[in-house]
Amino acid sequence: METYEALSSFENLKTSYPDLYNQINSIIKEVIALRRDFRKHPELAFEETRTAQIVATKLRDWGYQVTEGVGKTGVVGILKGEKEGPVVGLRADMDALPMMDEITADYRSLTDHVAHTCGHDAHTSILLGVAKIFAERGLKKGTLKLVFQPAEEIGEGAAAMIADGVLENPKVDMMAGLHVHPTIETGQFGITETEFSCAAMDLFELEIKGNGGHAAHPHRTIDPVAIAAQVITALQQIVSRNTDPLDSVVVSIGQIHGGTKSTIIPDSVTLSGTVRTLNPVTREAVAKKVRSIATTITEGLGGECDVNYRFVTPSIKIDKDLRGLFEETITELFTSDAIVYKNPSMGGEDFAYYSHEIPAVFFNLGTNGGNAETAYSNHNSRFDVDEQAFVYGIAALFQLASNYLERTDE
Repeated sequence: METYEALSSFENLKTSYPDLYNQINSIIKEVIALRRDFRKHPELAFEETRTAQIVATKLRDWGYQVTEGVGKTGVVGILKGEKEGPVVGLRADMDALPMMDEITADYRSLTDHVAHTCGHDAHTSILLGVAKIFAERGLKKGTLKLVFQPAEEIGEGAAAMIADGVLENPKVDMMAGLHVHPTIETGQFGITETEFSCAAMDLFELEIKGNGGHAAHPHRTIDPVAIAAQVITALQQIVSRNTDPLDSVVVSIGQIHGGTKSTIIPDSVTLSGTVRTLNPVTREAVAKKVRSIATTITEGLGGECDVNYRFVTPSIKIDKDLRGLFEETITELFTSDAIVYKNPSMGGEDFAYYSHEIPAVFFNLGTNGGNAETAYSNHNSRFDVDEQAFVYGIAALFQLASNYLERTDE
């Protein structure tokens, strides 16, 4: 049996949680093999059919009640305890990204332009490891609901599963999830001390319409390029002058499209960008300000502006009591030194949808093994994780769920 005794904090479980220590060591090879298989066979959002089939088969083999096709390609596994009690939800996302996999390991993607460069292969495998341990132990009380979610990368999977009733029948009392993180060392866990841990992610497109003509005679045109330049500059005033400096906001333009030739002033220019906010009130205020600035400046300079603003995913809301339970759990398992308190991320994560429906906690699992291979950022073509970190992820999710079930009265 392969063990991870070299990982000092994990070795501590031999004395404090010997059964859990032995169980994790007995399954870790299978968990890593699953992860490598998922990495080799990545699937895009709402196309995770092979991954979902493997997940469903494993869960059935281990005695779970399984429902497939939840939120199109999602899988739900339910394990009921001997007695009635609370319902704990644990979530892992399954989808990959539309990009090349440039790692050199033999488990690199076999599909061109599709790659697990955000770690969802690790999330799915870790949750399967948790599933197997619960299946072997059984539940004395309550119900475990495992949520294997599609389409996180496009921000639609969680909402689709909720629409299909994933939080009902039985009604889920709490939800927990994790995300691998290359800036945190293996053996450590990251969590925010604030109410929100990941930003709301919204998108906008501004079509600025002018009146094109010869670039040598700009006075005979309404130049949408010049208008667009002023709009871009003015939008940054939202961050620097319209928002409390202690309230995090990002307004970024990622695309500018317009024109066909250097000597022609075009009829229109299209700007596409994203807004990130933590506070829901600020989110609404920024959306109004984007619309106001874009239309006012454009109209003031003689043009017209069509605004398409989409609210995509909300910010992740961290339940205070569940954060406390997470801190207690990690301290029990690995001491408080394993907890890294971090600033909220301005990245989006659709786990947020669960957190606005029920109490939830979301944390980062450190996967930096101290080498170059595991230091690349998420969404980098060379992104990879330290697989030794999986033992920590399994232990944390298993014990967090167990503690909630044991300490919560129905």
